Amino acid sequence: MILESLQRIKKAETEAKERIEKAKGEAIAVAETARAQAEKLLVERMRDAQRQAERMREDAGDEARKVCQDIASEWKREIEQLRKEAQKNLGKAKKFILRSLLS
Repeated sequence: MILESLQRIKKAETEAKERIEKAKGEAIAVAETARAQAEKLLVERMRDAQRQAERMREDAGDEARKVCQDIASEWKREIEQLRKEAQKNLGKAKKFILRSLLS
């Protein structure tokens, strides 16, 4: 009876060790899977962040080009207005120069 009890205890210890080793292996596998998934997620997030940064850069460039075009258009209007005003005064300037030369 004591021998049977000792054998059962020994068998239980062996089974416990086997279960512990199996659990360690499973824990390592779960950790490796989690690490691989985390790395994959990190790569995806970095790729997404790079795409978003590129879109933001392009949007900023588009906005800058629009502002530049608006400024250029405004300058063209102002230059045209100044040219028209100068044309109005051209006759007066010619008369003034001729009077100055003839006086």
